[in-house]
Amino acid sequence: MFQWVYQVEGGLLLHGGPCEVEYDKDTQGVVTLLRNPDPRTERYDGVGGTRLATAEELADYDTARHMEDTQARFDSEKIVKALAIWTAGKLNVPLATARQEILTILRGL
Repeated sequence: MFQWVYQVEGGLLLHGGPCEVEYDKDTQGVVTLLRNPDPRTERYDGVGGTRLATAEELADYDTARHMEDTQARFDSEKIVKALAIWTAGKLNVPLATARQEILTILRGL
């Protein structure tokens, strides 16, 4: 048996396993499943099991993962981060604005 944490809104399976899991009681729930589900392709069905994710849910999941990966790359690549700080200073714009625009360009590459 595996305990999995899911988002109450939408049923997205977040994390889980054979051990007791921690979760935010305001926005998340816990379901016990017979096997580990695939969080990309399965969602909590609201009655103790899983269902297949819709095409829209798959696209949303993939987009979110891509954005997280892009963010992680931005944070770990010091040269890109240094250029963002330098550019923000030269253009006199907030670093958050420069960072977001650079991430938009980076996602498009």
